Amino acid sequence: MKNICTKLLCIFAFILCFAGSVFSADFNITSVTYDNSSALFSINTLDNEDVNLSPSKLYIVPDEQKAYFDINSAILKCPAQDLVVNSLGISQIAVKQFSLNPDVVRVLIRYNEGYNPKNIQLRKLNNTLFVWFRQPQVQNYYFQQIYGDVLSGISRFYESISIQIPVIANQNNIMNQINSAFNIASNTEPEYVLTKKDIILPTKYYLDNVSVKNGSVHITGNGSVTLSKPFILSNPSRIVYDLPNAFVNSVLRNKDITINQEESIKVGQFNRDTARIVITTPNADKYIPVIYGDAQRVAFINKSANTQNSLFSTKAVLTSLYDEVNDASSHSVKLVFNKPVIYALDRTSNSLDLLLYNAEKSQSLNMHTILPGSTITALKSGGLKLSIPLSEGDNLDIHAGNDAKTLRIKIKSDKLQLPVKNDEPVVSPVVPARNTNKKYIVIDPGHGGSDHGAIRNNISEKNITLDISKRVQKLLEKKGYEVYMTRDTDETVSLQERVEISENISPDIFVSIHVNSSNSESPNGLETHYYKANSLRLAKTVHASLLNHINANNRGLFKSKFYVINHTTAPAILVEIGFLSNPSERAQLVTESRKQATAKAIAEGINDYFK
Repeated sequence: MKNICTKLLCIFAFILCFAGSVFSADFNITSVTYDNSSALFSINTLDNEDVNLSPSKLYIVPDEQKAYFDINSAILKCPAQDLVVNSLGISQIAVKQFSLNPDVVRVLIRYNEGYNPKNIQLRKLNNTLFVWFRQPQVQNYYFQQIYGDVLSGISRFYESISIQIPVIANQNNIMNQINSAFNIASNTEPEYVLTKKDIILPTKYYLDNVSVKNGSVHITGNGSVTLSKPFILSNPSRIVYDLPNAFVNSVLRNKDITINQEESIKVGQFNRDTARIVITTPNADKYIPVIYGDAQRVAFINKSANTQNSLFSTKAVLTSLYDEVNDASSHSVKLVFNKPVIYALDRTSNSLDLLLYNAEKSQSLNMHTILPGSTITALKSGGLKLSIPLSEGDNLDIHAGNDAKTLRIKIKSDKLQLPVKNDEPVVSPVVPARNTNKKYIVIDPGHGGSDHGAIRNNISEKNITLDISKRVQKLLEKKGYEVYMTRDTDETVSLQERVEISENISPDIFVSIHVNSSNSESPNGLETHYYKANSLRLAKTVHASLLNHINANNRGLFKSKFYVINHTTAPAILVEIGFLSNPSERAQLVTESRKQATAKAIAEGINDYFK
């Protein structure tokens, strides 16, 4: 018996070693993207989300005006990055493979005099590490879901895997004993032991505190909370909220916490990735959740009580409303505030009341852009109430910008009762009646006006991009395309304005033209960037045409989160036509022949795409 136990321990030791070799600690960094529009850059991996992308601490070297951090067990699979920024107080960002064995990627950030390096923030979200240089601006692709009617429609953060472990020769008898002990069916001569294992990926929200203050329940945690549609139970009367992708501190689970003589709250782990909040109360429909800007705190309050003013200390102005039509059965409305907003969700079977406690309305607000049938009224205690009528079967979800200044509310209805609106757009360039026999194209010359883009030897990126864009426009118009420019003079056009111009034209494609730069003089060549899946074919076609017409280094295709190509609905790409920082390529970029060859390559690539 002793020998059998010894052998069993050896087998289990072998299994653990084998499993350790399957799940190597190393992972690949596949792209590094700088996004000037939101003052950040992102480091991405396509590996499973359970990799340890977390960086070491941020080291600051004041004497050299630099900061750096390391990412351990990482291999840089994309080209090393050495970016000249010269904005936001940051002068350089470099990402390089610092060492192999151990595998360490180092990120170096140089900053200008007067910049406070403590403003640099590192934030990890699943398989992306974000590095912020200031409070982020509104970015649609960094929205987090904070509410969803349908729990199953909210992205989950776990997966199940199976590990096949080969049997060691001459140990079949022992393996059969192991299988028998665990009731695993085995053949006479098994080749594998199949071990199923649930991998719990990093949860989106870790709930670690529940407290009662002035008759309100306050829940706090780390991460970003998401709520699902509440439901009411009887005997006893209680309201239930589920929090998907949430894990509850075991100390808090299933403990009754008194709110008052008639009411109590209990927090439990409903299943492996869902927290459940149960409030026992005679009036189960009176409790609504208030969500704070950091999405880490939720207060369940009595909506009839006058305690809302204690929830906030600053006022926010609702500055903009955008109606975002998805299709005839799906509408969204986006609310933009000048400061973080604190809001409550009162979801009933036939409506949503969004209670914006610290908000007031801008005098210039265009009220015609909200969802059909919706109203915005003032709350008696201050603040605003957005009321949206809903029907049975409507599916509602709400996303919040990570700066807490933007909310997006989307309603999908199987009954198609939401008509596609024809209100005037926010930006209203004169667009003629659409010719269905023509293809519509928006060309976006990068930078302009006070925004020079890259500058070397008094040569500005903004002038090169405008020159080439005009050439592209002429070539495409000769082929019968309808072409619009986001700018046709040396003027400043914001990123959001470029997007709005494109969205109002509703083109078939959007092409942004830029010139690359680096802190080093050595990088050179052509890059094409895309973000959405509908843009990949366009990126491939135009990039191939650039390589056919220009004798330059092929730096490849990149999936990048540039503002303009992420926010446009049409297939959208951004081309980097060479490096202004490379002396040889800079000399070529300003020549008539290189400009015309670049314009011809882009135009023919677009033409090939439509063919």
